[in-house]
Amino acid sequence: MSDAPKVLSRAEAAAAKSILAALARLDAEQAERVLAHVQAELDQAEGGDVLFARGIAGPNGALDTCMKTWVDSGTAELFRRRAAMRNQNSSACQRDCIYLLVHEKTYTVMVAEKALHDADAMDLREHLTGPFAARKFWGPGR
Repeated sequence: MSDAPKVLSRAEAAAAKSILAALARLDAEQAERVLAHVQAELDQAEGGDVLFARGIAGPNGALDTCMKTWVDSGTAELFRRRAAMRNQNSSACQRDCIYLLVHEKTYTVMVAEKALHDADAMDLREHLTGPFAARKFWGPGR
């Protein structure tokens, strides 16, 4: 792990020791799932993703696949700064980068386009059907 800090404080070292002891009872796959779950909770506590919560469908369907990678600590810090400048957490910014590479549009833009498309569709339906006639009740209330 190239981005791991060389020196930990006493509190950090104690926490790391506790975590390693807890993970020692699990096999590698279980440990990875636990760490991914913890990282997801930390990302959500960091500010959460305001576009969609986990398990809710995006423009192309459900967001159900986790993608991870390792980078050097300098790049990671610069990435977090860029994400903060965009008022995003690192997960939302990573998602935008992936969607930009694959679809040539960021996820944020795709969500906005979908919202505009849905609004236009509602306006079109309203225009085609016209106002609905309803009885009006005049007179004193009873």
